[in-house]
Amino acid sequence: MSLQEYHDNGRISGITLTILTELIKRKKEKDKWKHREAIFGLCLTLFAGIGIGYTFFIHPGMLESMRDLRMLISRPASWIFLMICAVFLLFFTYCHGEREDAEDDYDDLREEIIDRTEELWMNDQPDQLGNTARYGILRHLKKEFDINLFYK
Repeated sequence: MSLQEYHDNGRISGITLTILTELIKRKKEKDKWKHREAIFGLCLTLFAGIGIGYTFFIHPGMLESMRDLRMLISRPASWIFLMICAVFLLFFTYCHGEREDAEDDYDDLREEIIDRTEELWMNDQPDQLGNTARYGILRHLKKEFDINLFYK
Protein backbone atom coordinates (compact mmCIF):
# COMPACT_ATOMS: atom_id res chain seq x y z
CA MET A 1 0.00 0.00 0.00
CA SER A 2 1.42 3.41 -0.95
CA LEU A 3 1.46 6.51 1.20
CA GLN A 4 -1.23 8.11 -0.92
CA GLU A 5 -3.50 5.12 -0.34
CA TYR A 6 -3.00 5.41 3.41
CA HIS A 7 -3.94 9.08 3.13
CA ASP A 8 -6.97 8.37 0.92
CA ASN A 9 -8.18 5.78 3.46
CA GLY A 10 -7.87 8.35 6.25
CA ARG A 11 -5.14 6.42 8.08
CA ILE A 12 -2.62 9.29 7.97
CA SER A 13 -3.06 13.05 7.91
CA GLY A 14 -2.13 15.36 5.09
CA ILE A 15 0.81 16.80 7.00
CA THR A 16 2.19 13.33 7.68
CA LEU A 17 1.86 12.49 3.98
CA THR A 18 3.65 15.71 3.02
CA ILE A 19 6.48 15.17 5.48
CA LEU A 20 7.00 11.53 4.48
CA THR A 21 6.92 12.46 0.79
CA GLU A 22 9.58 15.11 1.44
CA LEU A 23 11.65 12.54 3.33
CA ILE A 24 11.49 10.15 0.36
CA LYS A 25 12.51 12.98 -1.97
CA ARG A 26 15.48 13.86 0.25
CA LYS A 27 16.53 10.19 0.45
CA LYS A 28 16.53 9.95 -3.35
CA GLU A 29 18.57 13.16 -3.58
CA LYS A 30 21.07 11.80 -1.05
CA ASP A 31 21.39 8.53 -2.95
CA LYS A 32 21.86 10.37 -6.25
CA TRP A 33 24.80 12.40 -4.91
CA LYS A 34 26.26 9.36 -3.16
CA HIS A 35 26.23 7.47 -6.46
CA ARG A 36 27.86 10.36 -8.34
CA GLU A 37 30.50 10.75 -5.65
CA ALA A 38 31.36 7.06 -5.92
CA ILE A 39 31.67 7.21 -9.71
CA PHE A 40 33.95 10.26 -9.70
CA GLY A 41 35.99 8.84 -6.81
CA LEU A 42 36.50 5.62 -8.75
CA CYS A 43 37.49 7.52 -11.91
CA LEU A 44 39.90 9.70 -9.94
CA THR A 45 41.47 6.68 -8.26
CA LEU A 46 41.75 4.84 -11.56
CA PHE A 47 43.39 7.73 -13.42
CA ALA A 48 45.73 8.57 -10.55
CA GLY A 49 46.70 4.90 -10.32
CA ILE A 50 47.39 4.75 -14.04
CA GLY A 51 49.54 7.89 -13.82
CA ILE A 52 51.52 6.61 -10.87
CA GLY A 53 51.91 3.18 -12.44
CA TYR A 54 53.08 4.67 -15.72
CA THR A 55 55.57 6.99 -14.05
CA PHE A 56 57.05 4.64 -11.48
CA PHE A 57 56.66 1.15 -12.95
CA ILE A 58 56.45 1.31 -16.74
CA HIS A 59 59.07 4.05 -17.21
CA PRO A 60 60.97 4.25 -13.89
CA GLY A 61 63.99 5.80 -15.61
CA MET A 62 62.05 8.99 -16.31
CA LEU A 63 62.71 10.27 -12.80
CA GLU A 64 66.46 9.60 -12.63
CA SER A 65 67.52 13.09 -13.64
CA MET A 66 66.10 16.59 -13.86
CA ARG A 67 66.35 16.43 -17.66
CA ASP A 68 64.13 13.36 -17.77
CA LEU A 69 61.68 14.96 -15.37
CA ARG A 70 61.51 18.10 -17.57
CA MET A 71 60.88 15.89 -20.59
CA LEU A 72 58.03 14.15 -18.77
CA ILE A 73 56.50 17.47 -17.73
CA SER A 74 56.90 19.01 -21.18
CA ARG A 75 54.87 16.30 -22.92
CA PRO A 76 51.36 17.43 -23.89
CA ALA A 77 50.01 14.00 -22.96
CA SER A 78 51.23 14.51 -19.39
CA TRP A 79 49.41 17.84 -19.15
CA ILE A 80 46.23 16.39 -20.60
CA PHE A 81 46.41 13.49 -18.16
CA LEU A 82 46.94 15.87 -15.22
CA MET A 83 44.06 18.05 -16.39
CA ILE A 84 41.77 15.01 -16.56
CA CYS A 85 42.79 14.06 -13.01
CA ALA A 86 42.18 17.65 -11.87
CA VAL A 87 38.72 17.67 -13.44
CA PHE A 88 37.84 14.38 -11.74
CA LEU A 89 39.12 15.80 -8.45
CA LEU A 90 36.95 18.92 -8.84
CA PHE A 91 33.86 16.88 -9.69
CA PHE A 92 34.54 14.48 -6.83
CA THR A 93 34.94 17.37 -4.37
CA TYR A 94 31.74 19.01 -5.61
CA CYS A 95 29.75 15.77 -5.40
CA HIS A 96 31.16 15.06 -1.94
CA GLY A 97 29.96 18.45 -0.69
CA GLU A 98 26.53 18.03 -2.27
CA ARG A 99 26.22 14.53 -0.82
CA GLU A 100 27.06 15.79 2.65
CA ASP A 101 24.49 18.59 2.35
CA ALA A 102 21.81 16.20 1.07
CA GLU A 103 22.67 13.70 3.80
CA ASP A 104 22.41 16.39 6.49
CA ASP A 105 19.02 17.54 5.15
CA TYR A 106 17.75 13.95 5.06
CA ASP A 107 19.06 13.11 8.54
CA ASP A 108 17.61 16.31 10.03
CA LEU A 109 14.14 15.60 8.67
CA ARG A 110 14.36 11.92 9.63
CA GLU A 111 15.28 12.79 13.22
CA GLU A 112 12.51 15.39 13.38
CA ILE A 113 9.96 12.80 12.23
CA ILE A 114 11.16 10.41 14.91
CA ASP A 115 11.02 13.15 17.56
CA ARG A 116 7.49 14.20 16.50
CA THR A 117 6.10 10.66 16.42
CA GLU A 118 3.25 11.38 18.85
CA GLU A 119 2.18 14.44 16.88
CA LEU A 120 2.26 12.79 13.45
CA TRP A 121 0.55 9.51 14.39
CA MET A 122 -2.22 10.73 16.73
CA ASN A 123 -5.07 8.64 15.24
CA ASP A 124 -3.13 5.41 15.11
CA GLN A 125 -5.60 2.58 15.75
CA PRO A 126 -4.54 -1.09 15.49
CA ASP A 127 -6.22 -3.37 12.95
CA GLN A 128 -7.39 -6.98 13.49
CA LEU A 129 -3.79 -8.25 13.68
CA GLY A 130 -2.76 -5.55 16.14
CA ASN A 131 -0.69 -3.66 13.55
CA THR A 132 -1.11 0.08 13.30
CA ALA A 133 -0.96 2.25 10.18
CA ARG A 134 2.27 3.64 11.53
CA TYR A 135 3.85 0.18 11.62
CA GLY A 136 2.67 -0.56 8.07
CA ILE A 137 4.03 2.72 6.74
CA LEU A 138 7.34 2.41 8.54
CA ARG A 139 7.73 -1.14 7.24
CA HIS A 140 6.85 0.05 3.72
CA LEU A 141 9.41 2.89 3.91
CA LYS A 142 12.10 0.50 5.14
CA LYS A 143 11.36 -2.09 2.45
CA GLU A 144 10.84 0.21 -0.54
CA PHE A 145 13.17 3.14 0.17
CA ASP A 146 15.55 1.88 2.88
CA ILE A 147 14.34 4.60 5.24
CA ASN A 148 14.41 3.53 8.87
CA LEU A 149 12.07 5.49 11.12
CA PHE A 150 11.82 2.87 13.86
CA TYR A 151 14.69 4.47 15.79
CA LYS A 152 17.36 7.19 15.43
